Amino acid sequence: MRYGNLVLLEQSKTRIWSTNSSSNLANSTVATLLDNGNFVLRDPNSSNIIWQSFDYPTDTWLPGGKVGYNKLRNEKQVLSSWRSSEDPALSLFSVEVEPNSSHVLLWNGSKLYWTSGLWDGKVFANVPEIAIDYYVKNFTYISNENESYFTYEAGFPTALTRFVLDVTGQLKQFVWRKEFPTWSLFWTKPPRQCDVYAFCGAFSSCNQNVPICDCIEGFKPRTLTDWQLGDHSDGCVRKTHLECENRGNDAFVLVTNIRFPVNPEALTVGNIDKCQLVCLRNCSCTAYAYDNGCLIWGSALFSLQKLPADDKSGRNLHVRVAASELVGAGAKPKTKKKNVWIVFGAIGGFFTLFSSILVIVWRRRHKARDDTLERVEDSLVVFKFRDIYEMPQRTSQKSLGKGVLVRFSEGHCPIQLWWRRNRDSVEDEMAKYFPYRVAAKINEGEEALTTLLDTKLEGNADVVQVLEGVIEVDVHPIPRFIQGFTDNPTEPFVYQGISSSSSTVS
Repeated sequence: MRYGNLVLLEQSKTRIWSTNSSSNLANSTVATLLDNGNFVLRDPNSSNIIWQSFDYPTDTWLPGGKVGYNKLRNEKQVLSSWRSSEDPALSLFSVEVEPNSSHVLLWNGSKLYWTSGLWDGKVFANVPEIAIDYYVKNFTYISNENESYFTYEAGFPTALTRFVLDVTGQLKQFVWRKEFPTWSLFWTKPPRQCDVYAFCGAFSSCNQNVPICDCIEGFKPRTLTDWQLGDHSDGCVRKTHLECENRGNDAFVLVTNIRFPVNPEALTVGNIDKCQLVCLRNCSCTAYAYDNGCLIWGSALFSLQKLPADDKSGRNLHVRVAASELVGAGAKPKTKKKNVWIVFGAIGGFFTLFSSILVIVWRRRHKARDDTLERVEDSLVVFKFRDIYEMPQRTSQKSLGKGVLVRFSEGHCPIQLWWRRNRDSVEDEMAKYFPYRVAAKINEGEEALTTLLDTKLEGNADVVQVLEGVIEVDVHPIPRFIQGFTDNPTEPFVYQGISSSSSTVS
């Protein structure tokens, strides 16, 4: 400290702060911390004060300190809050007294969010309780040609008190008495945290619960480390840029039961859908609401307050986000409903296609089964037992009595044979095996075949029909394959003959 200037240096001798004061004497200035907390620089040979901390308040207003306006230096004597609980840098919150005015004002930058009201010489219009604050006395407003300011004195010598502009943006009075273990909060203005303008920054909602600030869906804290320290002034930023400027699609997140942000623009439109359309067509529109009329916001959203569930005064706000950020819960109902129908339509289309494929495959497999009949070197077509067993089951109830028609064509004599459904058990004896019974009846003679007719045919069928009047034919010889059943039914029969005839199945 030289010539009345106190300088604070770091280890490398670089100046980081000074009182920026001066004196004519090189080494005679004295620095003293007084009992009231005022830090002063003065000339020891006189009572002249060169510099004092009460003229430059930070975030704390002590008894005897000043908050006002220095007319000689044309400077405001204001309280400024810390940026966070660990960062003493100046924030945007301040307490000021306008020149030639008796208002105490709270500001966030250039935005006024609280005022004490006029001073009537005893109390403020909006702070009448100051008259019964027994920790404070002689609250006074002084105005002269050099300065105008408010000051006060402590009410009890054994009780300490101070006013602090907190990092929350609230002006608070703390008290410490002998029986108190620490500083106790006595008074706060504004009383609600969310009444502090833009405390949570842009695109963030404020509520009285913990955490007090919360980014709107589709947004994230701009500076996470500051956010965790309680400094929300930087607010939130978009996770994904809007797509409007690239001719893409944007959507809206629904924020319910809120108090509207500041600075809306009122428009005259017929309904909420038209209000949404106006906002969508304007890429600078960040939100819209329809509450007895259309409101839109054309910039960052500040002072968005989330109200308690039992507060019925809340309104709905639609905040614009990139369509890719839309997760459904906060989406505009119409958009959500449209997405649901799209999903159901896609699922329905998939199942329809899948079912059609199954039907086609099923039909082809059964057609292939019907077509896979083995042709032997005789006048017969050999049916697999599975095919014979399943044919009656695959017919409709109306045609169950018709059985299965097998046509043998040899030479000039077409023969039609109606087979009876073979649903009898073949486990007991060979006589019940239907192919064996057919072969036996053929050997007995033409008339015996009538006993094989299904009773449901009700006699409306001929077993053997010769084309009478067309061509003279003899009785067709019994094929050797069937003859083998009656010769020795218990032994396997292998036929190796060659036939020039053709056989068809219908």
